[in-house]
Amino acid sequence: MAISSKAFQKLSSSKDIIVRHLIIAVISLAFGYLSYLGAPKGVSHFFIRAYFSNFIYIALIWNGNILLMGIVDKYYDINTEVKKKLLLCAAVALFLPIIMHYTYSFWFFPLVNGFDCTLNSKESYTYLIVSVVTTLLVNSVYMSIDFFNHWRKTLVEKEEFKRTSLSAEFEALKNQVNPHFLFNSLNTLSSLIDENPVQANEFVQKLSSVYRYVLTHRDKETVLLQDEVDFIKSYIFLNKIRFGENLNIHINLNEACLQLNIPTLTLQMLVENAIKHNVISASKPLTVYINCDNEYIEVTNNLQAKLMTVESSGIGLSNIIERYKYLTTKQVFINKTETNFSVKVPLV
Repeated sequence: MAISSKAFQKLSSSKDIIVRHLIIAVISLAFGYLSYLGAPKGVSHFFIRAYFSNFIYIALIWNGNILLMGIVDKYYDINTEVKKKLLLCAAVALFLPIIMHYTYSFWFFPLVNGFDCTLNSKESYTYLIVSVVTTLLVNSVYMSIDFFNHWRKTLVEKEEFKRTSLSAEFEALKNQVNPHFLFNSLNTLSSLIDENPVQANEFVQKLSSVYRYVLTHRDKETVLLQDEVDFIKSYIFLNKIRFGENLNIHINLNEACLQLNIPTLTLQMLVENAIKHNVISASKPLTVYINCDNEYIEVTNNLQAKLMTVESSGIGLSNIIERYKYLTTKQVFINKTETNFSVKVPLV
């Protein structure tokens, strides 16, 4: 795996260091005894020398591997850089034992044993092969654990996203179909039938378009921004009939932006949020700007919050943020000043 930050801290703790080196001490006894069986003549205290020689050799590779794997884990995330991480872990397992083997053979072996190491001996090659294979196996286990944790985390995120999406759909439908919206729309339509039959007919068509879009697209994770804008224009039309010149919404989007995707009903929720929470009157008209910079779309309105608390579930913006966490690593930016409120969401 590459060892996670918390795991690396654990492996660097005093308790782990003691346990790790006790294990190395036990392994060194076994290898020391095997070396002692083929001890060269004329070397005093060979078993003790062989024991410490093996202890140093194993400790160098084991601790070096932990250090390098911790560095790999720090700079490479399995969520976004799987191939790089796999290659680096394999490179550590291959090259670290080779470098440590020859460094040890040239510097530490003569110092501990009192004679030079024969690099082309069968014993030397055996130690090198065992070191490489063991390190590869250890790093494979680490990576397997990392993949398993990533897979489990992904499943949890998918389930969470499903719950969030369902909640978002419910919120969007509730905003559209709630009694206040229907009551206001029907009142507006009632007055238009006598005053302006042509506009009343258009109002019915736009209202139908809004409901059709919500019901048709509510199961989609994302939609083309062009489709979302066509929908939001119908939604704006309905509100403009109600508020007249007191509500001004300016859409400034280029063709490149319109060909990108956005989570379904995001624009509607942002515009609806601005209308719901702000005073809209002749003396205090509400102006909403919808702009795009090819990567983000921003919805900004002048802030004139209602004095009375508006009934709300409070999960609209939270839903948008959570849905984006599933779709992209880019963040949602919310900025509130004394005069303006803006939400900037990435296009996907």
